[in-house]
Amino acid sequence: MTKRAMIRVGSTISVLILFGLIGGILLNTLLTSAAGAPTAAAPLSSAGPVASDEATADPTAAPAASEPAPAAPTATAQPVLPQPTATARPVVPPPTPAPTPAAQGKLIVVSLATQSLTAYQNGRVVASTVVATGRPALPTLTGTFRIKAKYTPYQFVSPWPKSSPYWYASAWVKYAMLYDDGGYFIHDAPWRTVYGPGADQTNGTHGCINVPLKTMAFLYKWAPVGTTVVVE
Repeated sequence: MTKRAMIRVGSTISVLILFGLIGGILLNTLLTSAAGAPTAAAPLSSAGPVASDEATADPTAAPAASEPAPAAPTATAQPVLPQPTATARPVVPPPTPAPTPAAQGKLIVVSLATQSLTAYQNGRVVASTVVATGRPALPTLTGTFRIKAKYTPYQFVSPWPKSSPYWYASAWVKYAMLYDDGGYFIHDAPWRTVYGPGADQTNGTHGCINVPLKTMAFLYKWAPVGTTVVVE
C-alpha cells in the first residue's frame, strides 16, 4: 500500500471515529434528556401545619351555607287607626207632652183667616182676642200641636244675619209658650200695635203668634204644658 493510500484510509477512519463520537454524544444526550425529564411533583402546601385550638377544616368538604347576617332592625310601620271622633247624634225633638189633668178639656184655636185666637175649656170660651201671625214669606205652621214649654221672660234672637231682610234686633217678651220645635211660639209682642185681620199681610211675624199682653198673661197662667193648640 502506498503512503497516499494509507493517508486516505487513515483520514476515512478518523472521519468515521469522529462521526461515531458525535453520534454517541447525541445518543447520550437524547438518553440523558429522556431519563432526566422532570416528573409532575405532588403539590406541596405552601404553609406547614399550624397548631390551633380550632378544628382544621376539611378542604374537600363542601362550603357550609353561610347564614344571612341579621338585618338591622327597622321601624315597623304601624297601621294608622282612625281616631275616635264624636258621633253626631241626630237631633231628636222632645216628645209631645201628653195632656195633663190640668190640660184636659183646654184648647187654644188660632184662625189665620180672621187673625184671631180663642181659648176653650170644656167647650166653653174663656178668652178671645185678635192676633198677628206669620207674613206670607214666613207663614205660621198649621196643624194640631201641644204646648211643649213655657218661659217668662224670654229673649228672641234673630237667626238671620243683618244682611237678611228677615233680621231683627234681639227683643224680650214677658210670656212665651213653645208649641213647635221649629221655634214657633205664642207670645206677647211689646213692639206691636197692629193685630187682627190683615196684620199678617202688612206687618206679619216671623212665624210666631203675637198676642196682646193682657190676653197673653191670662193664657200663660191658664194653659199648662200639654195643652192642645190648633192652628187653621
